[in-house]
Amino acid sequence: MKQHEYDVIIVGAGSAGASAAIYSTRYAMKTLMLAGPMPGGLITWASDVENYPGFESINGFELGKKFVDQAIKLGSEYKIETVKAIEKNDEMSFKVMTNDGEYFAKSVILATGTNHRKLGIEREDEMRGKGLSYCATCDGFFFKDKIVAIIGGGNSAVEGANDIAAYAKHVYIIYRSELRAAPIYVENLRNLKNVSEIKGANVIELIGDVSLNRVKLDTEFNGSEYLDIDGVFIEIGYIPNNELAKSMGIDLTTGGYVKVDSGMGTNISGVFCAGDINNASNQFHQQVTSAAEGAIAAQSAFRYIRGLDWVVEEN
Repeated sequence: MKQHEYDVIIVGAGSAGASAAIYSTRYAMKTLMLAGPMPGGLITWASDVENYPGFESINGFELGKKFVDQAIKLGSEYKIETVKAIEKNDEMSFKVMTNDGEYFAKSVILATGTNHRKLGIEREDEMRGKGLSYCATCDGFFFKDKIVAIIGGGNSAVEGANDIAAYAKHVYIIYRSELRAAPIYVENLRNLKNVSEIKGANVIELIGDVSLNRVKLDTEFNGSEYLDIDGVFIEIGYIPNNELAKSMGIDLTTGGYVKVDSGMGTNISGVFCAGDINNASNQFHQQVTSAAEGAIAAQSAFRYIRGLDWVVEEN
């Protein structure tokens, strides 16, 4: 096999991509992991992670680095290069083009993940990790006995409000029009005594010196435009990084997520997909589910290359 020819090329270096690289190298496949400017994925945004098995508490950046380092140690090649396009040349050959060169592979695993949808207001990036988070499920426990606000009206926001209400002293959920979450989630939320709804409002300013302690609304609530809080969770959805998938003609859901089967396979033979960008695992955007999907995708790539049929044992 030539220098730029691989059994599998993995696009992405978060928990899904790194897990895929770990397993593919253990299957003795020549593996290349390509990542853009944020190796480790969205978890690098988290100040502390306490729900990943094996670590009682770990900094998100450190966890992401451990993912990548382990894959490299086991034999995966790793390059920080942005993939521009992927072409299928024939039945068992893909050309992967980056800003720096071209690579060839027998199979491809897409693990490009998602980005949090932002509010787009001033100081949003500055306050991230200083009282501002994009994941109530991940970071809610750190606001035990605190007053917090959740921004959004969909499933992510309402589920997040339900979760964090178990820890927080009080939770405000701020949304523009209606709660669009599943009725059962809304019903549960409205049965909680420590949750208040602020309907028809937008957060227009983030206030605080060392950390976030107040937000300004575009309308009054209880006679004031200002809301004193200890933290804010922005839960207005995700934006799947699906540009490569789109350009390849891979089937997507209406929300833009890659459709996969139980083996993380796409509608294009030899292309697999793992992590937050796909529609597997109930789209539960967690490191543990992404890592599991990466392992499954690597196994599927191995079976594809070896021409092995997929066999599911029946009870």
